[in-house]
Amino acid sequence: MGGVGKTTIMKQVHNQLLKEPTIKKVIWVKVSRDFDIVLQQKKQYDILKFQKRIARKLGLDLNEDEDATELAGRISQSLKQQGGCVLILDDVWEPFSLEHVGILDPNGNAACKMVLTTRSQEVAGKMQCEVIPVKPLPDADALALFRDKVGSEVVSYPRYKNDIEPFLNQILKKCNGLPLAIGVVATTMRGKSDRYLWETAAEELSKYEEIVDCLKFSYDHLDEQHQKCFLYCALYPEDHEIPKEKLIEFWIEEGFIEDERRSRHSMICKGHSIIQNLIDNCMLESVKKIYKFKNKRDCVGMHVSMHDLLRDMALKIIHPQFMVKAGMALEELPEEDEWREDLLKVSLMKNQIREFPSSMLSPKCPMLTTLLLSKNNITTIPEAFFDHMPGLRILDFSSNHKLHKLPSSISKLENLTTLLLKNCESLKEVPSLSNLGGLKKLNLYCTSIEELPQGLCMLTNLKYLWLDGKLSDIPDGLLRNLSKLQYLGVGWTIPLKWEEIERLRKLEFLNCRLSTLDDMSLFVKSKRKFLNQYRIFVGSYSPHDHYPYNETFSNVMKSIICCHIDICEEPNWLPSDAQGFYIKDCKDVRSLDDISGFQETTDLRHCAVDRCDGLEFVVSSCCLKPLQNLESLYLHELKKLNAVVGAVEAVAKSAPLLAGTFSSLQKIKVNRCGKIKKLLPLRLLQYLQNLQTIEVRWCGQMEEIIWSEYEGEKTLEKLTLPKLEMVMLFGLDALKSIYSGSTTVLICDSLKRIFIQHCEEIESVFWTGFNPLPTLEHLVLCFVENLKSLFDEEVLGLSAPATNFFSLKTIEVSYCPKLKKVFSSGWLLGYFQSLETIYFFGGKQVEELISSSTYEEKEALEKITLPNLQRLELSDMPELKSICSSSSVLICDSINSLLIWDCKKLKRIPLHLSSLDNGQPSSLKEIMVDTKEHWESLEWDQSNAKDVLFIFCKFKPHSNTDIEEEEEEMSGDDNDDDEEEEEEMSDDDNNDDEEEEESRRMG
Repeated sequence: MGGVGKTTIMKQVHNQLLKEPTIKKVIWVKVSRDFDIVLQQKKQYDILKFQKRIARKLGLDLNEDEDATELAGRISQSLKQQGGCVLILDDVWEPFSLEHVGILDPNGNAACKMVLTTRSQEVAGKMQCEVIPVKPLPDADALALFRDKVGSEVVSYPRYKNDIEPFLNQILKKCNGLPLAIGVVATTMRGKSDRYLWETAAEELSKYEEIVDCLKFSYDHLDEQHQKCFLYCALYPEDHEIPKEKLIEFWIEEGFIEDERRSRHSMICKGHSIIQNLIDNCMLESVKKIYKFKNKRDCVGMHVSMHDLLRDMALKIIHPQFMVKAGMALEELPEEDEWREDLLKVSLMKNQIREFPSSMLSPKCPMLTTLLLSKNNITTIPEAFFDHMPGLRILDFSSNHKLHKLPSSISKLENLTTLLLKNCESLKEVPSLSNLGGLKKLNLYCTSIEELPQGLCMLTNLKYLWLDGKLSDIPDGLLRNLSKLQYLGVGWTIPLKWEEIERLRKLEFLNCRLSTLDDMSLFVKSKRKFLNQYRIFVGSYSPHDHYPYNETFSNVMKSIICCHIDICEEPNWLPSDAQGFYIKDCKDVRSLDDISGFQETTDLRHCAVDRCDGLEFVVSSCCLKPLQNLESLYLHELKKLNAVVGAVEAVAKSAPLLAGTFSSLQKIKVNRCGKIKKLLPLRLLQYLQNLQTIEVRWCGQMEEIIWSEYEGEKTLEKLTLPKLEMVMLFGLDALKSIYSGSTTVLICDSLKRIFIQHCEEIESVFWTGFNPLPTLEHLVLCFVENLKSLFDEEVLGLSAPATNFFSLKTIEVSYCPKLKKVFSSGWLLGYFQSLETIYFFGGKQVEELISSSTYEEKEALEKITLPNLQRLELSDMPELKSICSSSSVLICDSINSLLIWDCKKLKRIPLHLSSLDNGQPSSLKEIMVDTKEHWESLEWDQSNAKDVLFIFCKFKPHSNTDIEEEEEEMSGDDNDDDEEEEEEMSDDDNNDDEEEEESRRMG
């Protein structure tokens, strides 16, 4: 049954599983009817798309040449290696082979479990799932939900009992206990306390038989504008996550949103208001979607989705005048007989349409106004295809990457208002546009067009224009003729002069490259306050150049990017309302103070300085006002940089820093700045109350991240960075400590992740005056060659509170050759109750993982409990003699993986598995040791451990030399021995993937 709450329940389960220590990864994949259509048609391409959704969640790199069978193998192997995975498949309509996708039988596979939601008990049965029915809400719960949604204003109405409740109960009965229907209908009646309104609503709903009709009740109570906007969402594929901005753009193009002031910004604001109203009325659902860019940066985009029952209702309303076959894996255009003469809108987006039927010349659709063909594989279009579509207003061919030419019949579409060709990367030819006088929107972003389309200068009604591709020039006077433009985007390969743009009095959004700083000065002097958004590039641009922080600024409302240009000579060129400022290869800058107008940029939120060889400091201590709203600061390849704030020591005693300095800063990233020695002065830290991330890479002289400029003098007793979540240090050859101050305690009680790699001089991770890290989850240390101790009671203190390291889940230490002490005492492990993974590789001098305390303890600790430890890996530790003292044992009842390689002196395994005492199956299912002889030499405290656990043993793969020597030794053995050895070698072969995983982690 649809709308009963299956997906909502699974979202709660998903969120709960994320908190479970035994679950390593939870993968959510929306399946929907589109995939089932693919299964029925047996199209491998879309099975591959489904597999890619899973592969991305597993963190696999995708290969464009890989087929479904190959990817299934990699998915299967990844699920097996990662272990502890739960796969949630939502909205499954037809049974399918899990094996073909790469999911091994979840019923017999400890590495991966699967949960699916479906409306069909038959589907669940055929996929061998245990069926858990989700029933409609009981009457009491249904009433409670309805009362909650309808609001307190109605429920607390004095005459509620007599005037409203009788009709409310009638309405509730029609909802059949379905949460979706209850939510939609109740929000429609929210705030209405008039008895007659409730009586009318009850009478209307009494006529409906099906749940879809009940949903239509809410649709009928929307005004006409909201109804049109809601129905338009049905043009997208089922369960599609629709970007809000794109949806609003379509609403504007369709004429659903109009504004008396004719301002594009006000129409966009109105669009967001409509979306929120539809969400509040449970007609749409808000969704956050995370995009992964090539540089692995996450970007959150705001989207909406439509429940499939609401979409079914919408499709029922718009049928037959709309033809919607979006996301249905079509490879050809629908046959000509499906193109009815009364069609108004056609949506064929997100298919694999390559060709148009040879028999179809031009569908006769005189009333057709909208044709959406984005995200297909169209290469060519018949020349006469648009001959019989005189009413067409909106035509979308976006993201047809192989489309190289448009047909000449487009020139006949005199009523066309919107032509979208974004991301048609092969498109080189566009026919004449001279007859398209009504065109209001033209998007040629990311095409291969080399010459401007003929007749562009005649499109005087254009309000939105994006020009890009391989254009090198725009004729003088062209843009000023387009006086109605509200949105102008021009690729950065084309330099513009401000005089070309100045006359565009209605312009609200601008993305372009200006030729010189003189043009920027004219832009500032023009006081173009009506520009709601701009992104302006100044200087020399090369498409082959690397702009590492370009994506960071893509969503900033107002940003300036300068490259390969002297920016300190021209006066008054930086806009005071700039929110993003990115300079690259500007050699004349000593500090941002030198830039005329920088002091007036009071709303600056993002700043990046890249390869400016003359920069010595970001700002001076007397020029801090522009940094009060700064949220991110990126410093990259600055050869002379020696401080973030210049001369901070000189004014330290005489005057405080400007209040609020860096008070909004969330991220600071410093990369390849070879001269800077100290990053953040202690005195500045009191203002960094919103700092979340510190990332420093390849700064060869960096000695200290946080430093006290007045050590020994009276100063603050405590300083807190309350929101700091991550510290990442990489390639800092001279780094000695994160913080070495002794007079001020540094508190970081939100810190979750510490990553330190290739920092040779650092001797201790935790600073003097150490304060508890109750939220730390991940500690990763690699190539920290001078590290001598890790968790040392002398640093941490015997009186450390019980919350210390309470959340720590992962400890990974590799290539730290001088490390001797790991846990200086067994009692310290009492703090590590959330620990899931301990991984040590290359600890050449470690003799004991958990040492005996150097202090006198009241009582020898006999049992060390790590209740959530799942994985213990010790590799290449030649001096390791013991994991803990002979009088101690580790109680690890959740452990499922143990690896001990190249630890020749280690004999005793002090793990105590309670299940072995009780005769129950052990959680430990994977044991990797060097050889069978090594396994036999190991000593377990539990007498039955070796016999019970042997079946889970895998032995380290031999090198080719070892195999040759072993074959020589075996040459005289009998056949039985040969067979036994062959079996063992086959076990080794099965372990290749584990070895590859280890190799990757070591790298």
